[in-house]
Amino acid sequence: MTDRARDAGQPPAAARWAAAVARSADGLARSVATARAGGASDAQIAEALRATGPAFERWLDRQPAVAASTATTDAWALGWATVVLRLVPARRYAEGSLARWVVDWVVPALVADVRDLSPSVVGDLVESATRLWGHADLTAWARGLEAGLRAWPTDTSLTDDRLRALGAVAAWRAGHVRLRAAASQAAEALPDVVLTATLQVDAEVRETLRRNATHPVWWPDGGGDRRIGAFRAFGGAWTAPPVVVGGDGLRWDVRAGGDAFTVVADAFGDTVLPAGPAGDVDPAPAPEPWWSRHGEDVTGAARAAGAVLMSTRWSHRLTLRPDESAGGEVGG
Repeated sequence: MTDRARDAGQPPAAARWAAAVARSADGLARSVATARAGGASDAQIAEALRATGPAFERWLDRQPAVAASTATTDAWALGWATVVLRLVPARRYAEGSLARWVVDWVVPALVADVRDLSPSVVGDLVESATRLWGHADLTAWARGLEAGLRAWPTDTSLTDDRLRALGAVAAWRAGHVRLRAAASQAAEALPDVVLTATLQVDAEVRETLRRNATHPVWWPDGGGDRRIGAFRAFGGAWTAPPVVVGGDGLRWDVRAGGDAFTVVADAFGDTVLPAGPAGDVDPAPAPEPWWSRHGEDVTGAARAAGAVLMSTRWSHRLTLRPDESAGGEVGG
């Protein structure tokens, strides 16, 4: 860094990035033309390409095999710049944007040997984060990816499909319950050490997954109560206090304000899905004796697979808790 740049607080020049982009000018010509046609100015294009340089340099520092090959460096620079140029006219690459965060921080966490990956995974990660927004804790997802990649064994190649599988498992662990089935299938393609790091378990990971498959709310470090749902005016689904009418331990049937809902909940996340009109029949089930241990205000409850979901008279939130009657042997 020059003294002038240091005094001005500017980042060091991304020399390898600038050189690779310059060498890839012909390959980028169409992307530049498309960005201009989409309304991006030359100044915006130049600024976006300049801004992504430090992230590329940080990533390249972690990829000595890529940095040692000009051709491979150029291929990644071309793929990286193509993604950025696609984002600029859509105004998705502004400072502080989700896409910028992925490019600046998530992609540089690809610390495993990437020589069997295609540069298109840069765009895949940006779009994955976009789809996960509102469904998972994105910081937890990124940390899960990074942990899995740090644990990646050197004798196993990291391919596009395996990275997507890791992303699905990390997203499920970060709270995206609707990816549960996909994550279970994806886990089959991943090494045990990678799953252990991504899922943050100390126990034998395959046995942990097996137990969770039959008891979805169970996890080694879990066990507390969880509140699910909210009044619609506060961002929830209910217009009236909901009533639990049944469930199988993963999917629970709920009625609220004349509508039916399905609550999907497991150890990591939950979601409320509309299931259509509930009809004119009073949905409140007949009380059962075991409800009494959960309080007098319980209006509906169901227990299955080591869990209890219950509704109470004055609340727009449901309570999910371990089933005490399971004797602590959930998943055994």
